[in-house]
Amino acid sequence: MKKILFAILPLAVLAACSGGPGKERKILIVSPGSVTVDATGTNISLGDTTSGADNKEIDLKDASVTSINVDNNGKKSTVSVPAEPGYYIYNANSLPIYGSELIVGKNIGLDHDLDLDEQKAYIDSVKQVLTGANISAANKNYLINNGQIAKLNDDLAHTYVFAPFVGIGDVPAASDGKPVKMFKFYSKDELQQRLQAVEDSYNAPGK
Repeated sequence: MKKILFAILPLAVLAACSGGPGKERKILIVSPGSVTVDATGTNISLGDTTSGADNKEIDLKDASVTSINVDNNGKKSTVSVPAEPGYYIYNANSLPIYGSELIVGKNIGLDHDLDLDEQKAYIDSVKQVLTGANISAANKNYLINNGQIAKLNDDLAHTYVFAPFVGIGDVPAASDGKPVKMFKFYSKDELQQRLQAVEDSYNAPGK
């Protein structure tokens, strides 16, 4: 039976969040090129894409901050930041990014190949994700368009986010022993490449 290495999707840096109660907000800026953040954390400059994707986390402790300024290679915009404390992600890519909350034992920590039934389920799921057909809060997954900011979690101290083009790595246990919530995001190109690889395996002769 034809198999393929298990690819993670229930639907570069590891951002580890820390923080307490109050109005603190953290935002992971996801960009196809370099990201520069000034000392205030409110002015973001996006630059050269030749060196690959970059991601930066900004920490807004001042509750009066309601927006950030983004300079995308000379194209300037102002992005409204929600007042609610929590962890957010901002997509500075030209195309959507797709993500989901990871579940230990289901989405990570598994070491097996996809059998044919799993390959078929994966193909159907990713095709739906790429069209936005099964994106919902209930499914714990996300489709974030260019220029959009979205909230992932209320708990800053226990949130880890793996950006597009960043592999899923080890996450240290929280010092208070509470469980962490992990999120993984993909670019559209990444998902399409993963989909093609699984389809090639599923349709291979002699499967």
